[in-house]
Amino acid sequence: MESHWGSFFTKDDFEEIAQAGLNAVRIPVGYWAVDVLEYEPYVQGQYPYLIQAVLWASSLNLTVSIDLHGVPGSQNGQDNSGLIGPVLFPSNGSNVERSLGVLRNLSIEFGRDVYGGAVKSIELLNEPRLSSTGNIFTMNELKSYYINGTGIVLGNSQGLNVTYHDAFWGPTYWQSFNPVNPSSTTPAPNIVLDTHQYYAFAPLNNLPHQTILQGICNISQLLKSGIEEGVVPYTVVGEWSLETGNAPNTTSSSQNRGDTQAKRTWLRLLFEAQLAAYSPRGSGEASLGWYFWTWKTEYDIDTWSYRQGIYQGYIPPDVSNASNLVYPILDNGCVDAGFNYTAPKRPGVQGGADRVGVGWTELGMCLGAIGLSLLVGVKLGV
Repeated sequence: MESHWGSFFTKDDFEEIAQAGLNAVRIPVGYWAVDVLEYEPYVQGQYPYLIQAVLWASSLNLTVSIDLHGVPGSQNGQDNSGLIGPVLFPSNGSNVERSLGVLRNLSIEFGRDVYGGAVKSIELLNEPRLSSTGNIFTMNELKSYYINGTGIVLGNSQGLNVTYHDAFWGPTYWQSFNPVNPSSTTPAPNIVLDTHQYYAFAPLNNLPHQTILQGICNISQLLKSGIEEGVVPYTVVGEWSLETGNAPNTTSSSQNRGDTQAKRTWLRLLFEAQLAAYSPRGSGEASLGWYFWTWKTEYDIDTWSYRQGIYQGYIPPDVSNASNLVYPILDNGCVDAGFNYTAPKRPGVQGGADRVGVGWTELGMCLGAIGLSLLVGVKLGV
């Protein structure tokens, strides 16, 4: 683990992220980086590497969101939480207390002046899965945790924001939720909702391309609305990718085969469609921006690795430079999917736009970011 922590992500990666026109990283952390019991099968030692990563980000003017990706007992029963099986997080009060203790630790540490304000947000819990029967992990239990976690983060730091995940209920559901003042239906300042937009997992995998593009356009119009249209005022798309059918796994290197001209053309359209959808165009919108999952993977799987997309040419080399984009944006904020574009015959060749006046300038307001998966004791699906 020490070998992996010391080599998988280096300062060179952070420099490449900055050079790619990105301005933020999201770093998932398991609770065991802070608090592990003798019987738990996790390795500690990753915390100094988290500190180093934040210092690198600070030196390169990259902001950081630290995401509590796994909690004791698991919040979703999936491998990304560190424990596959039943959702036991809410079944034991000590699980919640330990998680709140981790939030306290992270808030105090990364609110210190030595980090130059690089850490902007602590995410309270990644992808909680609530029970359909209502008796395992309930919405009331989740909201109670969010309220307590918000108080801890804001009460133990200055300048940190709080991010909470929508639990896959969608942004609209959370419009009137205020974890600072639960009796209020007006959203609080310094609170950000995280929604994940994927087309890699059932039931949204293997959809026709046109259906995917319409779904992206729909969320675009939602995010570009304000609270009066039913969306919390600050929303970030905390994870998205270019995969439309397969979750990454130990044999996913085979997914890189067959990156034909047609496939690279589709990936470019899929990237720019989501870029336009998740990026704000002006003030007063719900959207704050996005984080792509992820910068790189062990196999650099084409649809899950941002840097692989740059190498192959279907992600622009500098996303903040509008002249690198090829698809015009329509008045509704969605890309013109019918625009005539074909990827270069050879992978690795960029095909940027050479025209002006097609509405690219608003992208300079994007909180474009990368879901940087810094492995911290357990393989988090990358």
